[in-house]
Amino acid sequence: MYSRYITQEGHKLEVVLRPPPAVTNAVSWRPEGIKYRKNEVFLDVIESVDLLAGASGNVLRSEIAGCIKMRVYLSGMPELRLGLNDKVGRFKKRFF
Repeated sequence: MYSRYITQEGHKLEVVLRPPPAVTNAVSWRPEGIKYRKNEVFLDVIESVDLLAGASGNVLRSEIAGCIKMRVYLSGMPELRLGLNDKVGRFKKRFF
């Protein structure tokens, strides 16, 4: 019954095995051979502050929203470490 499934013949694997992308650092979204004269990174921090105050000056509603847009001109696949601190500014006085 199983003699037609169990044979002494071998089968050659037709699929070419490649190492996973994590090993080769290859990414599908970045073409190879990108070269820039200068390696540069530009960050734009865009913030929006909304405040609703009552007639007596008390804050009824406040909201701060923001985003960071990045424009990158880096040759090849370099490792980029970017650090942002949580310091708001030099002011110690609270405004609200």
